[in-house]
Amino acid sequence: MRNTFVISLVVSLALVAGAPAWAHAQAPEAWKVTVAPYLMGAAMSGTVAVAGQELDVDMSASDIFSNLQFGAMGLVVARKGNWGAGGDAIWMSLGANGTAPGPLGRVTGSADMSQGAFAFYGLRRLASYADLFFGGRINYLSANLRINGPLNVRSIDGSKTWFDPIVGLQLKTPDTGSRWHAQVYTEIGGFGAGSTFTWQVFPTFGVNLAKWVSLDFGYRWLDIDYSSGEDETLFKWDVLTQGPVLGFGFRF
Repeated sequence: MRNTFVISLVVSLALVAGAPAWAHAQAPEAWKVTVAPYLMGAAMSGTVAVAGQELDVDMSASDIFSNLQFGAMGLVVARKGNWGAGGDAIWMSLGANGTAPGPLGRVTGSADMSQGAFAFYGLRRLASYADLFFGGRINYLSANLRINGPLNVRSIDGSKTWFDPIVGLQLKTPDTGSRWHAQVYTEIGGFGAGSTFTWQVFPTFGVNLAKWVSLDFGYRWLDIDYSSGEDETLFKWDVLTQGPVLGFGFRF
């Protein structure tokens, strides 16, 4: 259900961004580079499985700050004219409690996970307020599950690395010299090549502190549905990671 909603959102935004930039001749532009480091407070909900042992985790938005574990992320984008390229790196250490199936019913458990996502992409300006992104993301996940059984505590470790193709659309306020700005980035990917499906929605709102630096606030949703193997070799990550972000944007 949530995947259908995100696809519909991306398609709708793409239709809104329909006015093509190539319809208007533009003078040559110099390279413009943006570097934006962020901090993110991460929470998650979904299902994790390592070596066939599943654990359901659920941390609602109201639990974010009481269960906060910080992550770091940053992006670099270089543009010239209507074209550009960039990269986006995310590293997060996540923790959560949950429940798992046991011989006498559900039992409690916990999970400690490290999640890395390293994206690279090209971009095409569609209009002064819209950019099309296309590229891929390398995902790395390492998980430790602890299942509290009736007689003992079982600890399981596992890790996986895979690649997802991605396509995204970014809508933003045009650069008119205003002190305030806003944008929303939407993305879908995986398509069975790596993850079964992955999506992301990332709105931000910022204020320019100077011509070359801004302070930005936002909220990020990143959903990944990945699995490999079966039975005792099953590794699964069907998790929505979300949280507030705070960072600076440096423009050169």
